[in-house]
Amino acid sequence: MDDIEEIDQFSDESRAVLRHSTDALIAGLRDHVATLLDLRGGSAEQSRLFAANDTLEGLLRDWDDAVFDHTGTTALPLDDDEDDDFADEDDTRDVPVEVLTLVTRVDLGVHEPGELLAAGRAAHRRLWPTETEADAAVAVEDVQQAVYALLHEAGEPWLDLPGTDFLAAARVYVAPEEYAAPEEDRTPESFSRRVVVPEGTVLFSESWA
Repeated sequence: MDDIEEIDQFSDESRAVLRHSTDALIAGLRDHVATLLDLRGGSAEQSRLFAANDTLEGLLRDWDDAVFDHTGTTALPLDDDEDDDFADEDDTRDVPVEVLTLVTRVDLGVHEPGELLAAGRAAHRRLWPTETEADAAVAVEDVQQAVYALLHEAGEPWLDLPGTDFLAAARVYVAPEEYAAPEEDRTPESFSRRVVVPEGTVLFSESWA
């Protein structure tokens, strides 16, 4: 691979690159703001929003690179990990007297995908009344998103149980490679074998912490 030619710091070339990237960033910021102001907040607009954010991030990185080439320093901490600001937050929480873990597995046979999608999109619009039918079609585009919307509307009781401090939870949506009816054996060992993630394609996952 050919060596990348470095620009001398505080040179006419580095100044020209910095001016060019600054002009591009200013124009990009104006375009980005115009895009944001034109949005109404619907799910159907998310792809446009993400694309605009990605474009602006690229311009910011190019500008920061130009600042580095000219001065040897960076102006924007684009890659800083902000998790350190909250690292000690959990340490202040009361230590629980006991931890109880509940693991659930539910197998759903979807016979009428259209009916499930319609119910999921209706639930989505009840949760976010400003969303249009077009928004709901984007937000709930498949059966796993429909189930997610319906469960989200029903609520998670674990978040508000008295006398408890919610720690964490996770849910995964899987299309199993081969499905077999659950065993009739109701021993603890049988249940522990059933409550596992089956072999298959992970469609969607969510977690709380």
